[in-house]
Amino acid sequence: MDDAQAPEVPGYDVGRLLGRGGSSDVWLAREQGNGRDYALKCFRVEGPGTWGSTGMAEEGIRREIRILSALDHPHLVKVHDAVRTGEGAKGTALVMDYAAGGSLAQLVCARGKLSVGETVTVLTPIAQALDYLHGKGFTHSDVSPGNVLFTGQGKPLLSDVGIARMLGDPGGSGRGGTAGFLDPSPVDAVRAGLQPERDIYSAAALGWFCLTGAAPGRTADRPPLSLLVPGVPKEFAAALEAGLSEDRRVRPGALALATAVYRSAEAQPVDLSGSVHPTVLPELLTRRHIHDESKRREFPVKLRALRRRAATARWNKHPKPAAAVPGIAGPAAAKAAAGRGKHAGEQVAGRRRRMLLRSVLPSVAAAVAGLLLLSGATGERMWTGSGDAGPPPVPATPSGAVPGGETGPGSPLGDARRQAHADDPALAVRGLAALRDYAFSSGRLELLADVNVPGSAAAAADERIAAALRPSGHRLAGFTSTLSGVAADEGETGSRAVVRVVAATSGYSTTGGGGNVVATGAATGPQPLRLVLVRLDGEWRVSDILPGL
Repeated sequence: MDDAQAPEVPGYDVGRLLGRGGSSDVWLAREQGNGRDYALKCFRVEGPGTWGSTGMAEEGIRREIRILSALDHPHLVKVHDAVRTGEGAKGTALVMDYAAGGSLAQLVCARGKLSVGETVTVLTPIAQALDYLHGKGFTHSDVSPGNVLFTGQGKPLLSDVGIARMLGDPGGSGRGGTAGFLDPSPVDAVRAGLQPERDIYSAAALGWFCLTGAAPGRTADRPPLSLLVPGVPKEFAAALEAGLSEDRRVRPGALALATAVYRSAEAQPVDLSGSVHPTVLPELLTRRHIHDESKRREFPVKLRALRRRAATARWNKHPKPAAAVPGIAGPAAAKAAAGRGKHAGEQVAGRRRRMLLRSVLPSVAAAVAGLLLLSGATGERMWTGSGDAGPPPVPATPSGAVPGGETGPGSPLGDARRQAHADDPALAVRGLAALRDYAFSSGRLELLADVNVPGSAAAAADERIAAALRPSGHRLAGFTSTLSGVAADEGETGSRAVVRVVAATSGYSTTGGGGNVVATGAATGPQPLRLVLVRLDGEWRVSDILPGL
């Protein structure tokens, strides 16, 4: 690797080669003006408008610079400048943070595997960085040991963010990841580059690699983690298994994964001394071996666990409608649930049913409020009639068509359908939102099939609510949404679009067939969102709901 010729970069003294990739070389370079060390990522350019195994087109370089310049997170490798290299300044290089501690791949190769505490130190901030990327509308697409770097202080950094994918970006598709860390599930062609669940699989595989020294196999061939790593906390193992699920719809979000991992065990400094370049050894701060926490006194360990739980509570101020990690609710929630079950068992049959509804349906209410999916008209509520009573439920005809009076001009459902069919995604969003409101408030849950992309994250979230309402025939009377600031982002492709909105929901009542109220839901305040739409059979549908920037 060291036979590559060092580039000439004005203003920098270029040192040793740090690594080589398919399209670039990374060199250690010291800025002559201030003496600070940087990593210099020098691209090998083949020619205008072309890609190759050993080179990168100028457009690809500009795209990487554009992506990296828009991102700023403490656990992402930061880009400081773009400079020209070589005689005549023909090449391009990025001036980036220098990670003196090397890569996770080098570390595990040298040591075999890491402890549970060290893995917590690695995986938690990487998952937090992914949550940041996903919130910005990016997916990384190659979360792997070679792309996790360490500073001399042992701080993990996620690198190679320039290969990230974003909806509407012409450079955002067609690139693979690293074998063993790439999601084996089929790529969702409808959602193209915007598939954060694939990053979740890769992050969970990263945790498995840290603990075992190898990438995880497919579910059918993968032994339980507890057999490979005796003593691994069951909460940690459950979090990784959830992230590695073959059904991407049940994988946790990045922040939920970070929370579960951090709560499961105490983080420990990562010992990098066996893998770094000899010149780096004097500056390492993480060389002292930390004994396994099982050998420590029990009370301090429990106290630190409580502190971790308190700290992570602040991470989830605005929870996303993502699948939960098993065990993340914690012992207190489990104890409370058990208490409710015991109390219900002591009551007569009618009392038992009412208690069950009151314990289950408020969680449905919270999920609905968290989704915040819009209204039929800017700044106005869809329903203008009898307040919380909402529209009466209307049975579907055998063919699935809606009776004529319900879809005529001026009818809420008819207007919603017509608006949902609009070619303009910003207009279609209002109709889709109104249609969704009608589905939940009337009990016509089959209408959700006309709102969401089948199998998408949005469809899965709505189905979790519908599944709780459907068996008992309940509806969310008076449920409406309001929106403002509806605008489509640039980059619409004709088949995909992102629409920005500020959305809020009304208060409502969970009502049975006889009109009896069994639970209530509170209104939610305005929140910025981005809705990812895709076109199916010529009509827009909701695929994902992302937080606004």
